[in-house]
Amino acid sequence: MKVEADMIDVQSWTERTMEIGFTTNEQFQIWLVTQGQVEVRINGTRLRLRAGMALMLDRRQVTKVERTDDSFQMTMLHVDPFDLMAPPLAEQYVTPFIEKIGHHMLHPAEPGDKAILETLHKVIRSLKKDSAFALLDATLQLVVVWRYWIQRPPVTRRHGQERMQRMISYIHDHDTMKLSLEDIAAAGGLSRAECCRYFSKWGDTSPLAYVQDVRMQRAARLLCETDSPVAEVANRLGFTSVSHFVQTFKKVHNRTPLAFRKQKT
Repeated sequence: MKVEADMIDVQSWTERTMEIGFTTNEQFQIWLVTQGQVEVRINGTRLRLRAGMALMLDRRQVTKVERTDDSFQMTMLHVDPFDLMAPPLAEQYVTPFIEKIGHHMLHPAEPGDKAILETLHKVIRSLKKDSAFALLDATLQLVVVWRYWIQRPPVTRRHGQERMQRMISYIHDHDTMKLSLEDIAAAGGLSRAECCRYFSKWGDTSPLAYVQDVRMQRAARLLCETDSPVAEVANRLGFTSVSHFVQTFKKVHNRTPLAFRKQKT
């Protein structure tokens, strides 16, 4: 399910649709886990979110989903906080706090967190209503959430965070090309050895292994969203051998492309 109400984007994720790997978010995000659990790394720090918990994310965080339960379900909200209030208020209550707080986990056992979790559920219910005031109600509730957020203590951006963001963006922007370790390292202004250390520290993986994961995630989307033959999908991703593509896909997704498509449709 995906609900868009102009400035507020709400998406539902399950273990089948949640993409494993790095992302860098361009908007303020809230992940609300409703079933199962998910293991993630935020700027290299490992976290486990269980049902009933939520994760609040500042812009430009390096997030890596590592594993989800088979019964996993989550609702994700994206919003630009500048859209929540008039410019004079945004200048005072948004501008000074952007990219200053990092992330925060909400736990239902904590009294303050519990109230915000209840408010988040109200936001989702409001956006599902067929009402002329649905967006207004959701916006007012999100202002309450934002007020809670900006009371969090600021954090120092982790050393190397911008370099990691640049390398991840470069990989995602060139996922149909055959990338070399030198290409990725250059995007972050690093040597090849430093590049490998970054990926190991931030995501327990190697740069080229992550390139393969990104390409296979793109392949999975193409198989689910199009009727393109496997050979065409392989060609679009730069594979000259279909058998090599099938072998690589199976290594990442534990099934052949055809079996994957059959299961997902």
